[in-house]
Amino acid sequence: MPMDDRAAIAETNRNLYRAMRGQDMRLMDQVWLHADWVTCIHPGSALLAGWPAVRESWVRILSSGALPVMPTRVMIHVERDLAWVTCIENITLPGETFWQTSATQATNLFQRAGDEWRMIHHHASAMPDDNQPGRSLN
Repeated sequence: MPMDDRAAIAETNRNLYRAMRGQDMRLMDQVWLHADWVTCIHPGSALLAGWPAVRESWVRILSSGALPVMPTRVMIHVERDLAWVTCIENITLPGETFWQTSATQATNLFQRAGDEWRMIHHHASAMPDDNQPGRSLN
């Protein structure tokens, strides 16, 4: 795998989170492949299929305010024209008296589209309870 593929995937993945933090729908549009078969699962939500439904979900989310998500434990895997990134999404929001923090685990899938990498699937879900057996995050 050429190093420039890995760098391009990392940059596209960073742009997803930049779009969330900056309420930047134009950047979000650039991250995603605009196809009828792309999919997205937001925490606690059902599967969204097709770019129009996925885009509308991001419009709704970003119109509610900036989403301060910082990815950590980012791992990038590439296999030919497909790539996936796994990470922990750390979310910090102001509460009534204290900052509220939470974390989700996410998988972001990308496909090579010409010379660029575009997101084709995003799945974020709640972190498992630390006391559950079988938990492995390295």
